[in-house]
Amino acid sequence: MQLKDAITMQPDYVVVGGGPAGCVLASRLSEDPAIRVLLLEAGGSSDGLKVRIPAGVGMLVGNDRYDWNWDTPPDPTIGGRRFTWSAGKCLGGGSAINGQVNIRCLPSDFDLWADVVDQDGAWSAADLQPYFVRCESYHGVEGPSPARGTSGPQAVSDIPDPHPLAAAFLAAGEALGAPRVDLNGATPEGFGMTQGSQRDGRRFTAYDGYLRPHVGRPNLAIVTDARVTRIVVEDGRATGVEVRQGTTTRTVSARREVLVSAGTVATTNLLLKSGIGPADVLDRAGVATVAERRGVGANLQEHTGVSISRFIRGHWSLNSTRLPHKGLAAVFEVLARRRGPLASPVVQAMGYVRTDPSLDRPDLQLHFLPFAYRLKPDSRSALTAEMPLKAAVAMQLTLCKPQTRGRITITDADPLSAPTIDHQLLDDERDLRTMVAGCRLLEELFEHPAFGDAISGRFNPPAPIEDDAGWEAFVRRNCCVAYHQTGTCRMGRADDPDAVVDADLRVIGVRGLRVVDASVMPVVPSANTYVPTLAVAEKASDLIRAAAVPEAPTTAATSVGR
Repeated sequence: MQLKDAITMQPDYVVVGGGPAGCVLASRLSEDPAIRVLLLEAGGSSDGLKVRIPAGVGMLVGNDRYDWNWDTPPDPTIGGRRFTWSAGKCLGGGSAINGQVNIRCLPSDFDLWADVVDQDGAWSAADLQPYFVRCESYHGVEGPSPARGTSGPQAVSDIPDPHPLAAAFLAAGEALGAPRVDLNGATPEGFGMTQGSQRDGRRFTAYDGYLRPHVGRPNLAIVTDARVTRIVVEDGRATGVEVRQGTTTRTVSARREVLVSAGTVATTNLLLKSGIGPADVLDRAGVATVAERRGVGANLQEHTGVSISRFIRGHWSLNSTRLPHKGLAAVFEVLARRRGPLASPVVQAMGYVRTDPSLDRPDLQLHFLPFAYRLKPDSRSALTAEMPLKAAVAMQLTLCKPQTRGRITITDADPLSAPTIDHQLLDDERDLRTMVAGCRLLEELFEHPAFGDAISGRFNPPAPIEDDAGWEAFVRRNCCVAYHQTGTCRMGRADDPDAVVDADLRVIGVRGLRVVDASVMPVVPSANTYVPTLAVAEKASDLIRAAAVPEAPTTAATSVGR
């Protein structure tokens, strides 16, 4: 649909961002034929073979067509290295470019949210469980369970052809006392095989499940290549948004609410550029303050990770598929049979562990990867790292609950300029100590007899490291981000000066405006954030429908050529 046509439909709800949360909101709210919903996506479509093939993630992350490629300044805690923070820029958002890991995280994660919100158990594990079930359609080896959904929009599949050494990883976990579990079941703490956001060997995005089947709804409009540059606030109420398409900027009115679901970085940038945030930040950037909320941009969290790796013999590896003869065979297999090395998530098995038995919850998530890489000083992501052509595998750890907190700010009022991401990965020594302990644990796992003679040598680190100082240096040289940024518009009590949204995800101090995406999470979940984001949006759709907000006066739409 063209933007001018979408404007004339006079939407009740304007959804900003066609990522996972935006797809859920647009789908669920438009189930009511009396409600008109407009979804605005700054990127384009997510059709095409690069998106469909699971291993195509290597052609998507870092690609300006699909990825926002948010830049970061040099990080002094890791030797001045810099990273590009990826975020999906197309329909489906992050679900169109991520590693397709489908995991709900730990129930204790959401009980922490409930403690922050402090509203009769809202956002607790028990409160969110029905939404986890509602969103998924899983039919796999774990079998039916009251904890699993079988008829939801999001397809969830077992890995069709797991790497043979994934089983060795699980056996090594069992030797540590970690049970084999369904990572999305009622008791997920342990080790288990990855389940993917896939169907029949193809990536399955939030757009595929929530919106593609409903694009013909007369009360649903989807407009791509339409970047929202400002939230329009009049007399303390969000009445619409300014949208740039090409060289033209138009104002689109929302009869009921504006729902911002642009992802942690873009949502924060939009609020700040619209005058919603800390007054000092807005003043320095030359943006007039519309609503002073000091928490906008604060509380930034990201999973810091690091991997160790080994060369292997007798088994395939994604590293060796880069050789022409092996690569062609793998491409044929995924295209013709929808199987093989390129048809699976790049994380094949996972586990939760405690580096200290006295901890009340796991502090590390572990991953088994059928490939290996080594970051160079100028590597902005694992995709620009050194990758051997010999077969290799890796184990990676990520911090479940990093102590480090960062901030997103702006330095100017230009609605199209990027924000500043100030997040130093190892700013808290506790995170470094946990990662050092985790590296020693990964070394121990690789020594388990289940790996047998499949291990043929070291890749990274290339030689054994004996002391903590050596491991600390290794972590600083090799750690990276997991693309799980959260927390900058966190939820909380309405009287909490650091909260941005209340328990119903309404922006405190601005009527008719909600934020619904990973930025509202007060504490980053212990694992990948995609499925928790779906659950947040599923719950938000119920909150919005239950609110029955009276229609606000409609402001006439305008257009200004620029």
